[in-house]
Amino acid sequence: MKCSILIVEDNFIIQMFLEEILLGCGEHTVKTANNAAKALQVLEDFKPHVILMDIGIGPGLDGIEVAEIIKEKYNIPIVFLTGNSDQATIVRAHKADPIHFIFKPIDECKLLTEFAVIEEKLVKLSFM
Repeated sequence: MKCSILIVEDNFIIQMFLEEILLGCGEHTVKTANNAAKALQVLEDFKPHVILMDIGIGPGLDGIEVAEIIKEKYNIPIVFLTGNSDQATIVRAHKADPIHFIFKPIDECKLLTEFAVIEEKLVKLSFM
């Protein structure tokens, strides 16, 4: 299934890993951003089917705050990437209504398995 994806991740190595795996597993279109401002800028010209959003994207707005802006302005489904599994962060993230969570660390097998679930959810929710 062809899918357009925006990856918002401030760790360059993780960002490149995600991009490489997703580009290699299908005819996906992938764009990347490493902070909130860049993510919002990319969305001015690119409307992906889904956004993989790191919760901890560095200074300024965090991934949850950016997801809330995106949901209100663009209604694009969000998948949160996080190494934080503390209850307060997860509860706060759920309020942004993500369609899925991927917990770090992520390896290739886990990413492909999780992305297959995400694609099924996108079809079910009529975003693809």
